Order: sequence, then C-alpha cells, then structure tokens
Amino acid sequence: MTYIAKTAPTLATALMLALAPAVRAQSTGPDHAGYDPNAQAGGHYHEGELGEKLMLLETALKCQCGCGLDVHSCQFQMQCGTSPGWSQRIRESLQRGESVDAIQASFVADFGTEVLMLPPPEGFNLLGYLLPALAIVTAGMFVGVIARGNATRGALASVGPISDDEAERLRAAMARLDQEESPDW
Repeated sequence: MTYIAKTAPTLATALMLALAPAVRAQSTGPDHAGYDPNAQAGGHYHEGELGEKLMLLETALKCQCGCGLDVHSCQFQMQCGTSPGWSQRIRESLQRGESVDAIQASFVADFGTEVLMLPPPEGFNLLGYLLPALAIVTAGMFVGVIARGNATRGALASVGPISDDEAERLRAAMARLDQEESPDW
C-alpha cells in the first residue's frame, strides 16, 4: 500500500473537521431559550436567589408538550415551544415578588394537578405512594413463609447426648471428609 493510500482517509477526516461549522453546546449562546444577555448574573437566569427559585419551579412542573420531562429539562433538551414560555412566566412572576407556592398554585389552577411532576398524596394518588411499599412487604412475607418451609419445632428430631461410639464414628467421618475435600495446593 502506498503512502498516499494510507494517509488519504486521515487527511479527508481532518479536512472535513476543519471545514465543518463549529458546534456549540446546547446551554450557551443567545439563541438558547435560557440565555439572556440582560440577565443579572453571567447571562443566565439560573444563577442567584432568583435562579434557585426558578430552578425549583421549573423542575417541579411537567411540560405539557408531551415529552414527560420537567420544564427545565424540556427547555434545555427538547427545545419545545411550551417550556420557554412557561419559564418566562415563572421568571416574570418571581421578579414581581410572588412566592414559589403561589406560582405553582397558579399553574395547578390553569392546568390541573397533572402539571406537577410529583402528584399530591391525596385521593387515588395515594395508591401510587402506598402500593409499592405494600408489594415489597407482601413479597418479603411470602419469601419468609417459603424459606421457613412450614417447619414446626414439634416436627424436628430431638437432640440428646451421643454415645462414645457415635462420637468416634462422627470424628472418623469428619476426618475422612476433610481428607477428601482438602485442596490440592
């Protein structure tokens, strides 16, 4: 094989990488929904006390675009049309001084409890909280009954003192067993 034939694939790959447009990370730049050069700290709204509250609310609310992700994850991974608007609504409410609970309650009032990532433990939702624990306890009890084998103390053989002849036979059997099963090293 010639030198050119060996290096051609490497050169072609290097040329493609050099000519390819630069690929930026999703979470940076002005075209990303979470980035804003007018934001107070570092061009991103998820910094500082406001950012902590924003993150808390964005991770507590489920995006309604059908992805099943929370608003923050959908905004940064799926980039749907719903989550940026919700994030802006949350941000504006926080800037007006509304509490986290009040903002969350407004979303529940508008969209129902299915907007919450963690449904409230009431009504039928209790089944989702209690059923896994009940299943684990029941399975443990079932395994315990099976492992026990329904054995009772009355069905066990009584153990009494053994005679000298039986003790000698037992010692000989144990010595023979040790000899047969000893390692070869």
